[in-house]
Amino acid sequence: MKKLSVILILFALTAGLRAQDLVSTLAGQALVSGATNGTGTNALFSDPAAVVVDASGNYYIADSLNDAIRKVTAAGVVTTFAGQLGVAGLINATGTGAQFDDPNGLAFDAGGNLYVSDTGNNVIRKITSAGVVSTYAGVAGTGGYLDGSTGTALFNSPLGIVVWTNGTVYVADSGNHCIRKISGGTVATFAGSPQVWGSADGTGTNAQFNAPCGLRFDAHRILFVSDANNNTVRKITTNGMVTTFAGTAGQDGTADGVGNAARFRSPAEMSFDAQGNLYVADSFNQTLRKITTNGVVSTVCGAAGAAGAASGTNGVGRFFNPYGLVVAADGSLVVVDSYNELVRAVIVPFALSLQLAGGAHTASLSWSTVIGKKYQAQFKTDLTAANWTNLGAAMTATGYSLNTTDNGATGMKVYRVLLLP
Repeated sequence: MKKLSVILILFALTAGLRAQDLVSTLAGQALVSGATNGTGTNALFSDPAAVVVDASGNYYIADSLNDAIRKVTAAGVVTTFAGQLGVAGLINATGTGAQFDDPNGLAFDAGGNLYVSDTGNNVIRKITSAGVVSTYAGVAGTGGYLDGSTGTALFNSPLGIVVWTNGTVYVADSGNHCIRKISGGTVATFAGSPQVWGSADGTGTNAQFNAPCGLRFDAHRILFVSDANNNTVRKITTNGMVTTFAGTAGQDGTADGVGNAARFRSPAEMSFDAQGNLYVADSFNQTLRKITTNGVVSTVCGAAGAAGAASGTNGVGRFFNPYGLVVAADGSLVVVDSYNELVRAVIVPFALSLQLAGGAHTASLSWSTVIGKKYQAQFKTDLTAANWTNLGAAMTATGYSLNTTDNGATGMKVYRVLLLP
């Protein structure tokens, strides 16, 4: 009977334990708007929006009020990739010879071409890896709704954009309250009732959206949509069937929970991790949210309703209208903290799980990791003790998870894992 009680105490104290989060600034100065290239805090942005990452680990930022696309290396070196800083217009050219007007959405295709929702111009632009900018779809300066050829189709404040592996481009046509599809030189309406806002689920144009914002595909070609003004996350199957995945239309808030029980406040860009979890920049809540594959919503960073620019660990980090978000190749997040004028690096909290083998007195611990980061497992046998004992040597992650085993799991033990500097 004594052995069984020890195992139950071990499990209760360790299973599902929340570990460290870490928020830091990669580039920009908090609350300082500007148009300066440089490294780290020497660089300045003006209401940066979407972010994507290329195959080499460089980040591209839609610097909306600077009317440009900025490039940020993993070391925080910021340059202008395309567009003229602070000069709005529509010129097709190479690099800084081109002009944009309030770009807000970015997506790479498989060939390394970058697609831009040029929101103020109501068009979709394309930038080759060499920086050559062209107009891909829409009529410059003409907002409206019209399907047809890419040269005659009309958009109204396009925002989120994503490209499937076959090269088909999908656009959150926010002002038209629908999702558009660009393929074979033709623009068509994929889902949503054009120019009619609402929250109805349904197939194709029978469904309704209200200012859709972010778009992201999962591994099964299900398209997820942050339906900003409905405060929900929707999903669309390949045949255009729209359902509500998380949140309840017309009800904003901060609640964590499963599916419709969760609440959001103007969700923006999204990104999937390697395990299929969907991260959402919950912009007006000033938080980052996580949605598991079975619809469980949790808050991973920031504090609901508490805007700020603080960096730090264990719940210290704060945001001010986080908008763009991408999961980096190492498993960390890069977040565009729009009103703070920052690009932030975020390691989200990881859960420590435990498996016990009572007869062998063995405790096996496992946790999710960021590649290249170092972790130290520790334990103590007295809850009131100040000091922890290392469980083996520190380990550096080479993948998205680590595990370790305690072969002396007798008596009561409490475990933790630290993310080391």
